Amino acid sequence: MQSIVDKVSLDRLKDRELQVSFLCPYCKSTRISLDASRSMDSWNGIDCPKCDAHILLDSVSVVVIKDALPPRGA
Repeated sequence: MQSIVDKVSLDRLKDRELQVSFLCPYCKSTRISLDASRSMDSWNGIDCPKCDAHILLDSVSVVVIKDALPPRGA
């Protein structure tokens, strides 16, 4: 049975409530949460409240691997 691989881009995830959360890459002590509405397209983002680094979501892709369904009647 083959696997199906589907790569989902940021554009396809914008209306699906995508949210990414991580520690600030500079001060490494503040949790930053970004969503698909804060993308590079509109140059939005969020400022870290501790170190004032401006962080934005540049690109995201999600890869989904799923086993293909067997043919009907098999």
